[in-house]
Amino acid sequence: MTFDSQTVAVINALVIFVCGATFIVNTFMRKDDASGRVWSVSYMAGMFTSFSYVVSALSQEAWWAIAAGNGGYVLSIAALWSGARLFNGKSSLLWVSLIGTAVTIVAALAAGPSGGPWAGAPATFLCIALFAGLGAAETLVGAMRDNPTTRGFTIVLGIASAFFAARLVALLVEGPDGSLFTTLFGTVAASLLLIALLIVATVVLSVLRAERAAPASRRHGSIVAYTGDDVLLQESFVRIVDDWLERANFHDEQLAILHVRLDDLDEMKTAFGAAFSSEVAEGFISSVRRYGPTLSDIGEDGAGCLLIATPATDADDALQAAKGIQDGLLDHPVETTPRLRPTASIGIALTDYLGYDVAVLTRAASDASLRAAASGGNRTVLASSSPTGR
Repeated sequence: MTFDSQTVAVINALVIFVCGATFIVNTFMRKDDASGRVWSVSYMAGMFTSFSYVVSALSQEAWWAIAAGNGGYVLSIAALWSGARLFNGKSSLLWVSLIGTAVTIVAALAAGPSGGPWAGAPATFLCIALFAGLGAAETLVGAMRDNPTTRGFTIVLGIASAFFAARLVALLVEGPDGSLFTTLFGTVAASLLLIALLIVATVVLSVLRAERAAPASRRHGSIVAYTGDDVLLQESFVRIVDDWLERANFHDEQLAILHVRLDDLDEMKTAFGAAFSSEVAEGFISSVRRYGPTLSDIGEDGAGCLLIATPATDADDALQAAKGIQDGLLDHPVETTPRLRPTASIGIALTDYLGYDVAVLTRAASDASLRAAASGGNRTVLASSSPTGR
């Protein structure tokens, strides 16, 4: 079965408006986060693109509508990338998306009335391939990486990036009237790909928004509990920090998760016995509570390990908090064992780099503290960065 371009254009427009209207209405009906609002921009840009191309097809004098449609097309893909960055807790870099849109519009307008339906097409294809590729890459990091729902979105964006890169090459080699370009990379093929992208994106993005809103309803009935050393049990810590992260994400504020690992605990247990190592661990916990940031929550994470959640505007703030803990341990002996001054290896995970998923952050901080310990101990390592030795 074959499809003519007019039929595909009608189907394409219907899918865009149905998916777009559904997603946008959901955004306005509930208190959404920043990523949902940017993804709504993507759908609005897609609807604007469809309208612009219809105007250009109905009137040859409306040659400028091609430029408007091309710009909307690029923005619709670029906004998916920007929204994914926000979902992962990063800055949106929406200005980059707007620059790509502006470049596309200028390229089409520069061709003038004689440019025809393919005016500015090379710049359009290049920008779409670039932003689709960036979007696919962004779904493989941070909170989106740990959610299996995003895999279909990754695949479709990757295919779109490869398709438009190949479409650009075919256009430059054969031109818009070439047999290869017409058969494999023409309007019908691009429209069918866009339909698939819209359907998958609508399902995936709606599920992601629903899952992000779900933790609030799951928290009812939970009990906050502390250990005998006055630090939170791990489950309680996760519950409290999950709430911190949800609210920080909404306000676009940054938090740091510190994983503080007592150095050489196993060696102390082997050399001096379990009673001595337990005594040191108790003194270690007391010292971390004393020298850790005042505005923070502290939870257990196994023998000789603590997790700390605290506000941090940037990496320097988090490093300073870690330094305060390490200096406190070195300058003041553990009260129960004054002959010993234990050290700690600290891993830091920042929402600015890794997003607002508590599991991702705590795992990254733990891995970073292991690298710090392996580097000699009494060091601080930023997750996803090189060690900062002390």
